[in-house]
Amino acid sequence: MLLGRPSALRSLYVYPWDVASQGAREFAAQALALGMTAATLALGGRAGKFVSPQHRGCRVVFAEEGTVCFEPDPRGYGEIAPVAHSDPALRHVAEDLAADGRLQLRAKLPLLHNARLGAQHPLHVVRNAWGDAYAHHLCPSSPAALDYALALSADCARLPLRGLVLEAPNWLSYAHDHERGFAQARGNLWLEALLSLCFCSHCRQRASAADLDADALAARVRARVDAYLAAPVDAAPDQAAAWLLADLLEMPQLAAYLALRQARVAEAVAAIRARLPRDREVWAIATTRRPTANAWLEGSQLAALARACDGVEVPFYETDAARVAADAFDTVQRVGDPTRVRAILRPGDDAGIGAALAAVQAAGIADVGFYNYGLLRPHRLQALAAALRAGPAGGANLAAGEA
Repeated sequence: MLLGRPSALRSLYVYPWDVASQGAREFAAQALALGMTAATLALGGRAGKFVSPQHRGCRVVFAEEGTVCFEPDPRGYGEIAPVAHSDPALRHVAEDLAADGRLQLRAKLPLLHNARLGAQHPLHVVRNAWGDAYAHHLCPSSPAALDYALALSADCARLPLRGLVLEAPNWLSYAHDHERGFAQARGNLWLEALLSLCFCSHCRQRASAADLDADALAARVRARVDAYLAAPVDAAPDQAAAWLLADLLEMPQLAAYLALRQARVAEAVAAIRARLPRDREVWAIATTRRPTANAWLEGSQLAALARACDGVEVPFYETDAARVAADAFDTVQRVGDPTRVRAILRPGDDAGIGAALAAVQAAGIADVGFYNYGLLRPHRLQALAAALRAGPAGGANLAAGEA
């Protein structure tokens, strides 16, 4: 199936404030003119400051931490409940776009990456092998966190949407940036993998039920990392990758612990899919890591995650089209079905949107989303529209003019 066919999804990711600043009808008209068939509206997220060339009135938008941009029903939640955004206008953007009716509307819904809720519920956050709290992220092993994710998804599905795109149903890797991060020890894949492991009480209980000694594994992790941080050495990338492979072979408990995490994430997403009506599609963003095969750092096993819902959306955020092509090829091979893979591309990347489109199409991926309307300058949006008009035959030839 080719991108230019009517059945293919072409969705523009967008923040509520960019839609609200100009109105739903004007935004929808712009999206249609670009060649879009859908919009993927972010209905929550983390604090941040966003330079927005498309916003009417602001150039720097400060996002609220950990709020949702709709009116949650408090009756559906247990110990952990969402906080509604303080701006009523942003809480009704989804209804406004749905009422316009010209675009399929999906919601990108952050689940467990929430520093506001983490601060309120410290018993349910990720904790590393030293017991340090990663307070910006609720742990998927926590029953209360899973109940929250289920309730939030069902609550959001009450809106007039085609479906949900689940963000952060898994753990985050340590390298996933927090508000501000500081270190003078050079990071690498081995160190990131060990610092990303969660040993909270909920993870330890799951490990015990699976006959895994989480205490012994945590002690081994502490010893390995402490020794490295005390030594006057820095591992080069190939050395760190070799260390990690060796640890996985020499420490069967580590490999088993990682598999336990992957099973938990797939179970959580499957539970959400089962809770929602069948006329609401459910897709999961598999990872924030590049390349996509590193999804295991966050507890995602691509094939299992794609089977747990309708499929996975993958951010192919790479520096050139050759890397996009290789990553898309490998992702489709791992999932086993290209119809269960959707691509997310950034028209602002140096890879060139025409060449990137051609690359994911060559891998058999038909449905594509584009991130993010409000962040893109006008010439990038024009290049996107030109690439979509050119279709698969001419898309790659546009790359030279997009830089």
